[in-house]
Amino acid sequence: MNRCPFFIFLAAVCFASCSHEQSVKSLLTPFEASDSTQTATYDETIQWWRDLEKTSPYVCVRAFGDTDAGLPLHAILINSSRNFNLETIQKNGKLKWLINNGIHPGEPDGIDASMLFAREILSDEEFKNTYNDIVIMIIPVYNVGGALNRNCCSRANQNGPESYGFRGNARNLDLNRDFTKADSKNAQSFIELFATWNPDVYLETHVSNGADYPYTMTYLLSHPDKLTPPLDKYVGQTLSESLLEKMKARNDEMIPYVNLFGSPPDSGYSSFYDTPRYSAGYTALHNSIGVLTETHMLKPFKQRVESTLNFLHALGETLIADAAEIKESRAKADEFLAQQSEFVIDWEIDRSKSEKLHFNGYRAYYDTSSVTGELQLYYDRSAPWEKQIDYWAHLKPLKKVTAPSYYLVPAAWNEVVHRLTLNHVEMTLLPEDTTLMVTSYKISDYKTSPQPYESHYYHYDVSMEVSTEDVKLLKNSYYIIPAQQRAKRLLVEMLEPQAPDAYFNWNFYDEILQQKEWFSSYVFDPEASQLVKNEVIAAKLNVYVDADTASRDNARSKLAFLYEQSTHYERNRHMIYPVFRIE
Repeated sequence: MNRCPFFIFLAAVCFASCSHEQSVKSLLTPFEASDSTQTATYDETIQWWRDLEKTSPYVCVRAFGDTDAGLPLHAILINSSRNFNLETIQKNGKLKWLINNGIHPGEPDGIDASMLFAREILSDEEFKNTYNDIVIMIIPVYNVGGALNRNCCSRANQNGPESYGFRGNARNLDLNRDFTKADSKNAQSFIELFATWNPDVYLETHVSNGADYPYTMTYLLSHPDKLTPPLDKYVGQTLSESLLEKMKARNDEMIPYVNLFGSPPDSGYSSFYDTPRYSAGYTALHNSIGVLTETHMLKPFKQRVESTLNFLHALGETLIADAAEIKESRAKADEFLAQQSEFVIDWEIDRSKSEKLHFNGYRAYYDTSSVTGELQLYYDRSAPWEKQIDYWAHLKPLKKVTAPSYYLVPAAWNEVVHRLTLNHVEMTLLPEDTTLMVTSYKISDYKTSPQPYESHYYHYDVSMEVSTEDVKLLKNSYYIIPAQQRAKRLLVEMLEPQAPDAYFNWNFYDEILQQKEWFSSYVFDPEASQLVKNEVIAAKLNVYVDADTASRDNARSKLAFLYEQSTHYERNRHMIYPVFRIE
């Protein structure tokens, strides 16, 4: 049994300050024990944190939630007040910082750096005063299945460690594409933790792929253009500048994440558009600040871990200084969100304006590959350069929608209801049979990926016909969901089918795309002959045939079109998006 479910410690489990500091300092990490060549295994990681818990009264280790690997997730809570009761922490008003490691266990830098970070701050005699206003929660290994699938060689582009975990989880899902569709048990457990904990700041640790350049650390923030004011200004200006300055002061200069594959940085690059499938996009739905570290894959493992440790300290120092400002900005963002009616549900990089970014790079050149016989991009590290390059830092709105007063979500689609429940969405079942005036969508067109992507055939470029009508609804058949709640933005971006990570696009409503009732041509043909006597229907048929050349000599196709004009067609089901809006 875990000795510290999240409650207040009794005095009996406290330690003297000086003995505590020395005991914490003596805890060697597996990374250090291997002379910085190995990342800790899953078992070593959990054991190290449990040893720290035994040593420090400021640390609580708790198992929570399921994973696809059949083992639980763990959370480490670090609190200078020795209080691990969430309700009490909320009342005390401390800033909550959540760190998530090992989402891609082949990118393990944060797993080891977090151990070093915790040991360093806890062994500091000023810890209680320094971190008085902050509570830290650390998920030591999020992708448990990937961490257990340890190997030497799956990261072809990476310089160490000697062995590491695998990107896919136990179901071979990429967990950093799963924050909204939540196919994995890992994501479902995380969402519930996030909704309960409601962190002010979220940090996720990675190792990059892509171009070569001198920097060890690059970083990514929840895109400021997508954040609710005034969080947009705090993240885009104050937080970004603070992190850059503090890393530079540690002789570990960094730049925004280099989102380039197959081309060199010389000609510039753009910021990353973080849709809600990614963590930084998901946290934005909750007015929480998302931060990602991306150390450079080709730098030695030791150097990458040290850089991640530097970033943890830089972010920690910033949060200490800005705790009150962050909490105030979040409170104001919540107030803004409560009044907000129009939402941007899709964005694109704004290519009309760029900023100048001071960049250190390596000479890029192309040479003929001896393998493929084609030109191949290479980098010459003996020829560094330093100059201003174009950086497309901004997004522009692509699609907007006005939030309704209520959404009506059918109870029959339990996978959607389950995900909304995990996000602590407030909703109630329709208490009695009723007729309501609703806005409904008919899906008129969409595209689907030809290959599976993260276990789905993803939809995109959705277009719709909008109508208003009275619908008869049975008791308990629909959930009534007020848009005016903390999860307002999440509701809009999950339930509006044109949003890129809406549940519709992840196939949760694909049942509506298939027609269920059909006809025998010889039975329906006589009725069709009567339908075409109607001039309006006949004109529609002519337009259809003229527009679709494949239908001109296809009797079945013509009859199918006429069938859709008849009373037999299931026009209240086929292609009708089952989520309704009450304006």
